Amino acid sequence: MVTLSKSISRVTDHPTEKYTHGHAPATVKHHARRTVDEAAAFLLPELRAGMRLLDVGCGPGSITRGCAALLAPGEVIGVDSSADVLDVARQDAADHGLTNLRYEQANVYALPFADASFDVVFAHQFLQHLSDPDAALREMLRVLRSGGLIAVRDVDWGTVAYWPADPWIDRFVETHAKTWLRNGGEPRMGRRLRSLFNRADIDESRVTSAVWAYATLAETRVWGEAYAERLLTSPMGERAVEYGYASRADLEAMAAALRSWAVHPDAYWAFVQVAALGRKSG
Repeated sequence: MVTLSKSISRVTDHPTEKYTHGHAPATVKHHARRTVDEAAAFLLPELRAGMRLLDVGCGPGSITRGCAALLAPGEVIGVDSSADVLDVARQDAADHGLTNLRYEQANVYALPFADASFDVVFAHQFLQHLSDPDAALREMLRVLRSGGLIAVRDVDWGTVAYWPADPWIDRFVETHAKTWLRNGGEPRMGRRLRSLFNRADIDESRVTSAVWAYATLAETRVWGEAYAERLLTSPMGERAVEYGYASRADLEAMAAALRSWAVHPDAYWAFVQVAALGRKSG
């Protein structure tokens, strides 16, 4: 079992992570639209009632809540580094009357749980924001029982395809990726998941992919407006300015381009999502 003193040592060995998207209201609202049926589709066939599941980087908890409904009476725990977003998740759980779901503030490099204490460890759109995803995966595996399921899903922003073309949207994609990398993350993490699993104590790994596509007016409006608002009100834009990758006027132009694109009758946006599922060796 990992002791508290060792846990503290692991935390101090890693820099404080800079979450590229931040937890501004526009970001949290957008993330709260996610569902277990879509985000964890690759995992759902393996889940059974009574399993104990840990959701790492749970955000506002909409996916976590879906896991809890499926696994009852099994306990589901969501962890995140942000106290504010956990308040949103706890209110969401209370609103849905779930008694087998709880949330804790935690650092992924030193999870506050005993060895081999979960049947499933899940992380959605999380490893992409870490400076040391290998160390995070090792810690996630520590709290997973032998033969338990490890399931992660991450985007590959290098696969963005959109239409109609706009130079300010091109600038947004480029600036977003540069800022993300400067923060210590990896916007193309999806394509690296197989290699990440190959370096870890994981058996029976299966890597699959799907496409997030926005091709109706309702979908493009939500996507374009969400990113325009996040550019102007969250660390996504603030750090781009801080790093000298864009000016405030540039952010305004990018946001305006996204909003115009969002209502264009030909608007289309897509990128690849990669999921990796395996079992802890042992």
